[in-house]
Amino acid sequence: MNKITTIIFIFISIFYSCSQETQKQNLIFTGKSIEDAIKFETEINSKIEKNNATIVLSPKLYPFVDKYELNNPIQISRVLPKSVPAKVEYFYDKNSREIKYVSYKWDFLNKVDDNILFDRKKLRALIEKECGELETYSNLFSELEEIINDRYSNGKKSVLQDKPKNKLIEWENDLSKGILKLELQDCSDTENLLPGWFLVSFIEYSK
Repeated sequence: MNKITTIIFIFISIFYSCSQETQKQNLIFTGKSIEDAIKFETEINSKIEKNNATIVLSPKLYPFVDKYELNNPIQISRVLPKSVPAKVEYFYDKNSREIKYVSYKWDFLNKVDDNILFDRKKLRALIEKECGELETYSNLFSELEEIINDRYSNGKKSVLQDKPKNKLIEWENDLSKGILKLELQDCSDTENLLPGWFLVSFIEYSK
């Protein structure tokens, strides 16, 4: 009986490990074309949003925007990981169909109504619950950093900010640049807790 239990435990551990690794692989798209990106997002059950507005990137956001004729982005709502859903935008060149700029944003912004905002007890209970999610976003940032380190293993990495609630890292090689950012609300001031926000974002663009 103990032997059977051990075998079952081993299989569960292997399955969980594979599941975690698959989730990591699904955080960032690794292909080149917009068609491959749509296929990738469809396979992980993402939703393609309807976009009727024209969205243009400025040189401040994308220094090499004038090199390409970018189409309106494909906008995606991610459901994975379930605990931290994401919004993704793929900007691609009209001629080559290659993705030139992609933006990932895993964020949370708490918009509370007056019923909670002016009830200190309810507000404190809500925000203390929020603050319990900080570790989830910190762990996501660490996972992304590990993935991006592998992508830019032959490039340059610059840690521009490294505080518990604010982090900013840039990677760069001859072909592209990546920018990873973390912003978390301050939960240390228990006397002045405010409805919060959590943000992990990654931008990557071609040169």
